[in-house]
Amino acid sequence: MKILTYLFVGTILLMTSCAGTNKSLRSSNEEPVKKTLLMPAGPIGKAGTIKEVEEKLVPVDEKAPDPHRYFVIIGSFKDPVNAKEHQTIVLSDGFKSEILKNDAGLYRVSVMATDDIMAARTEVRRIWAKYPGYSDTWMLISVQK
Repeated sequence: MKILTYLFVGTILLMTSCAGTNKSLRSSNEEPVKKTLLMPAGPIGKAGTIKEVEEKLVPVDEKAPDPHRYFVIIGSFKDPVNAKEHQTIVLSDGFKSEILKNDAGLYRVSVMATDDIMAARTEVRRIWAKYPGYSDTWMLISVQK
């Protein structure tokens, strides 16, 4: 009977302490977190998740946007000069690269364009594994609006 009592009291304490911890992590005046589209990068415990963002692409220097749907992005800049400088570094690391521009005016340095989502995800994971300096590589999904 004592064991059952201890088990019951322990369960109650455990349940109330977890609820209290959860509430203390959120303050009442915080805005709710906006959800973004994140897709699994592979088995749990591997490289984490791949950031996947949908954007509308616009022409760069009067050149039409690439018609592919999925792009592996290795750098993002407000200033086109900075994007070109980063592209030079990326090219020296052995990547083929192009600069994209979204409708918000940001310049994206892309190292892969494809219509195969799995190929794009695989390339992001490969870059993460082989080039630790590019650990913030992510995937852009081109949308028509």
